[in-house]
Amino acid sequence: MFKRSLHTSRSAYDAAPFKNINEAFKSATSMQSKIQTTVINDRFIPNMTNKKTYDPFDFSISAQRYQTKVNKAQMANYMKSSSFNSREINPTDFYVIPHLLNGYMNSSGQILHRDVTGLSPRKQKQMAKAIRRARAFGFLSSVAKDVSTFDKRNL
Repeated sequence: MFKRSLHTSRSAYDAAPFKNINEAFKSATSMQSKIQTTVINDRFIPNMTNKKTYDPFDFSISAQRYQTKVNKAQMANYMKSSSFNSREINPTDFYVIPHLLNGYMNSSGQILHRDVTGLSPRKQKQMAKAIRRARAFGFLSSVAKDVSTFDKRNL
């Protein structure tokens, strides 16, 4: 019995990757330093340019809040620029053109939310109606986007 336990402990010692405590400690600290890399969100890093004067306000939390407010306003203006938001265009007339409706659906065929599409509430309802109508007539699939938007396979 003693011989067997001595044999197994010797084989365990030989199989160990580190032969002394210093090697094990160095390896553990290097692994820990690799794991604990600090990631700073880009939002908190100001875009610095050469030869520009900065105010201490630029580095405060208030400046970050102000920048988010400005970005929201820019996004709102961008979302208003959808071509279906104009008064003359009625999205329900486009139910026969499925490739236009694909931009308002996700890959699994669900209708995207108004926050994503950028449509007004009225136009979003009309767009949803057009998509449902296209599904009812068989122009669109209810479980996926139109096949024409998929990548072509090269064989």
